[in-house]
Amino acid sequence: MATNFARSVMMGPMTVIIAAFIAIAAAVAGFAVRFLRRDETFEGLIPGLLPAPGQQVARRHVRRGQQPPVAVRFNPPDGVRPGLAGVAIDGRVDPVELSATLIDLAQRGWLTLHPLAHSAGSKPYDWQLYAAPQPPNEPLSPTEEELLAAAFGAGPATTLSAFRREPGVKSASDTLLGEAADRRWLRHLSSASSWSITSVGPTMIVIGLAALFWFGAGFIGIGLAVGGATFWGLTRKLPEPLSAEGYAVRVQCEGFKQYLATAEAEQLKFEVGIDTFGRYLPYAMVFGVVDHWRTVFSEALRADPSGELDTFDWLVLGDALQTVMILDLFSADFGIFDSLTTEFADFADFSGLDGITEGIGDVFDGFDGGD
Repeated sequence: MATNFARSVMMGPMTVIIAAFIAIAAAVAGFAVRFLRRDETFEGLIPGLLPAPGQQVARRHVRRGQQPPVAVRFNPPDGVRPGLAGVAIDGRVDPVELSATLIDLAQRGWLTLHPLAHSAGSKPYDWQLYAAPQPPNEPLSPTEEELLAAAFGAGPATTLSAFRREPGVKSASDTLLGEAADRRWLRHLSSASSWSITSVGPTMIVIGLAALFWFGAGFIGIGLAVGGATFWGLTRKLPEPLSAEGYAVRVQCEGFKQYLATAEAEQLKFEVGIDTFGRYLPYAMVFGVVDHWRTVFSEALRADPSGELDTFDWLVLGDALQTVMILDLFSADFGIFDSLTTEFADFADFSGLDGITEGIGDVFDGFDGGD
């Protein structure tokens, strides 16, 4: 009798109201979190500019994703490597940021990449990475140090498939986000607070389902589960909000992205020279404009292939190196980008690092990739 009475209370009109209130409150809380995690910008300054040393400038919030008019920029922001440029664009670390960092290290002379044996017309099944015997005399960022240590900690050579299983690859993604925080690009970066926000939704779902199936909580259990799913959907993929400093760098990166996405072969060849294609390649990767970059490069190289392949001396293809092999390497069917990014995405999936694989499909439209 008591059980029937309790069950009737759990399924009564008041319970429906309580369940609806829980679900609505969870949705409101989710939107509030999204609202509070907005970017900042400097009040009264041209977007992309930083205050002069000692200058006091007010800050205001802007909606996440709001894009101000940007001026085309013909080179990367000063001191901003490709991985950090990717963080400035979207406030998070995806596999493409790590693969672009590796390519950037290669073109700067820290390592070389060798495709392993493959049948004619097919992609190599793996890539061999060799540490440079005489590396450049230049400082490395913490992320770059971790990636090189992960690759060559056990010796001067490794394969890409073995590299992806190294713990240093996972920690490098955290380090890259930490570098952005050290530059004061992020409004706040606390793994504890981020974890607590993302854990609220799943916790509510578990409690709601447990209340529904084990305790007969009826509509209250449903309300908790629905509210938890709503909150989780609204908050689980939120990027880190940018500070005004970070937002200014983002605007600069957007200007450079616009240049890479719209420049034509003759324009680039005349303005910067084909040799810069190798230096700009990692930026094209993180900006998601690698298809256009490849097309422009192919056109320029076909028009004048003589003496322009030195920029890719970090790709060791043997004595039969030909222009067509370079072009094939950067094609969608035989892409080094595909191999690199898939390896990083596979590592992220293997480790259960959902956040790292977000957006990879958008960045590499037409390539293999994870979520």
